[in-house]
Amino acid sequence: MSDSPSEEANPEVSQSNDMRPQDAPSEEAVKPSEEPERNKSVREEMTASSQEWLERRQSLDDLFADERPSAGTRDLIGRVTNRVKDGSVFLAQRDIHIEHGRPQPTETIHALSDGEIEDLRRTLVPTQSQVETRKLLNGERVVLLGGAAETGKATTALAALLDWGGGASWIIPHGASTPNPRDWKMEAGQGYLLDLVDTPDCVDKVTTTLKRVGVNADSRVIVLVPEHTRSFVAPVIDHDPPPNGRVFAKHLSAHASGVRLAPGDQQLLDEELRAYSAPWQVVELARQVAATMQSGTPIDVMLDRRFHRMRAKVSNDLDQRRPILGRCFMTSIAVLHGLPEAEVSGAALTLAERLDEKWRRDKSPRPVQLWEGLPLWLSYVDAEATPAGPGGGRTIKLRRPKLAAVMLRVIWEDQPTIRASLIDWLLWLGDEGSWHTRIKVGHAVGKLATFDFDTVDERFLQVWSRSHRARDHQLAALALEGAAEDPSLTRRVHLHLHSMIGGRDAEKAIAIRAYASSVGLSAPDQALAAFRKLVLTRGGKFHRDVAQSIAYLHRADTAHAVLNHLANWVSDGGPAGRRSAALAFVRLAAPAIPTPERPELSRLDAHPSLVTLWRNALSHEEGGRLVVPEAWDFLLSEWLRHYDERPSVREITDKIFSLTDGRNTRRALLYLRLWRHQGEISAELYQHLRQLVHGS
Repeated sequence: MSDSPSEEANPEVSQSNDMRPQDAPSEEAVKPSEEPERNKSVREEMTASSQEWLERRQSLDDLFADERPSAGTRDLIGRVTNRVKDGSVFLAQRDIHIEHGRPQPTETIHALSDGEIEDLRRTLVPTQSQVETRKLLNGERVVLLGGAAETGKATTALAALLDWGGGASWIIPHGASTPNPRDWKMEAGQGYLLDLVDTPDCVDKVTTTLKRVGVNADSRVIVLVPEHTRSFVAPVIDHDPPPNGRVFAKHLSAHASGVRLAPGDQQLLDEELRAYSAPWQVVELARQVAATMQSGTPIDVMLDRRFHRMRAKVSNDLDQRRPILGRCFMTSIAVLHGLPEAEVSGAALTLAERLDEKWRRDKSPRPVQLWEGLPLWLSYVDAEATPAGPGGGRTIKLRRPKLAAVMLRVIWEDQPTIRASLIDWLLWLGDEGSWHTRIKVGHAVGKLATFDFDTVDERFLQVWSRSHRARDHQLAALALEGAAEDPSLTRRVHLHLHSMIGGRDAEKAIAIRAYASSVGLSAPDQALAAFRKLVLTRGGKFHRDVAQSIAYLHRADTAHAVLNHLANWVSDGGPAGRRSAALAFVRLAAPAIPTPERPELSRLDAHPSLVTLWRNALSHEEGGRLVVPEAWDFLLSEWLRHYDERPSVREITDKIFSLTDGRNTRRALLYLRLWRHQGEISAELYQHLRQLVHGS
């Protein structure tokens, strides 16, 4: 592999590692992290980013995977999973979540299939609110259905619409977009479901527009709204959730027809059902019971692995553990499991000291009791210390990783007296720890946000968004990434980021980082639109951060959208757009840890934007020097090496070298001579590309 020509060979080609233009003075300055870090090459930067992305994904899986329902249960009161364009759609009790798709600019209207309608009717438990809603549909074109979150409102609404007419569809807003009924084409005789639970301020506006222009006389719309909503525009029905026992019986019968539960098992399941508040949880239990009975596994063994049984155990353990250091170790491992023993135990000791200082009634010095062995701590939480390799110390891991999320919930919800100390400890831990620790802390705070978003916003997100430090911005972004793992919060996170993009520079920096996650993948067009606004209006301040986030968003199902957006930045974004496009595109071309979701540019079809983007990256200058001189290295190492076997590479390459002019012509000829001299390209390819350059 050859290096790019040196500055001595061609001074115009190379540049310093960071040639950002100076920003105009602003009311604040977003400062880098206090940790000294040398400027990295794009290759090093992308390798580090890929490792961080993998670590983030593992951290999220540890905290969220075991509490996620299986595919198709967190939707109605049953299974409704569909495809919208290139993404999977999950319609939840209180919201609609688009997962890793390519959404349209504002919303998608999707009709229930015959099979989905049959499943809904087969497992439906009628409610009084369904009957009342159905009656109102006789004379009202728009009806509002309110109620607590995740109580089956969507199922009730769709059932009422199906009773009224011959079909039903749902209207799916994308990201933070506000639905615009003027753009919809509603069919006669069809019912439609619109979820505005996360945007209560726009309910009257949207429903007014619906009544004026959106709904014809032969259509009906039910709008899901928050609990206690009142409206002068349309009638509101308060939803009454279906009984858990009847929901369970319906779904168990559907999945295990003819199977009868033993009296003892039925009693155990009745106790489990009393702990649930959301119908989707009941549906998930019914499916697990059906699978358990078919496999021959005892019901009590299956229940021991479920959340509520584990919660009861953790709560009991917290009540029994003495002295205080054992409980603090439980808290520490709930946040930091998988990290080195020194970090986990040191954090536990710090929490114990903080609690001891806060609750000590007298002022006499009374140190925390330290003489406890690590094996005793590990036994408290069913954890183990495993060697990390020669000289690497030991890491602390839970034998059942799902316990981490359970412990966090119990500590947060059942121990209110230590909540203030817990918040202060997490802030300290994020401030003092390594980047591995920050990932764990950020995601733990995101988990807490799924219990109490408003408190987390006030005590963590707002604190970090007032900081000028990059590490605090990373923590806030990680917390929002974690919160969005809960489908019922995804749209709320989008709305939060939408407001941050228009806020202070620190909030903008947080939003950029947070979009480099499943949040951005769920609405890539909106993330890219936000990035465009930032790069065209804020000088060079956010260009590199935006480039990093775009590299994360570049996936198999978003590749064309990303390339189109970047090409538009080149064509109509002026110098700032061309600079940002070059910085982003070179990161797409840089080698990263290969995954099926992240395609190599050379494996894409001959997308017309590739010519524009390659030429821009190879030629855009500031002060007479290339913004990204690495682009020529990547053109050789990650692109030209596929010239012979990939037709799309040949097609794009010939166009790149056919459209050179002026300084770019001289630069192209220099690189071709260098590559040929070093044996990197064949004589035939050298002559072919050289002729294209001379003929342009």
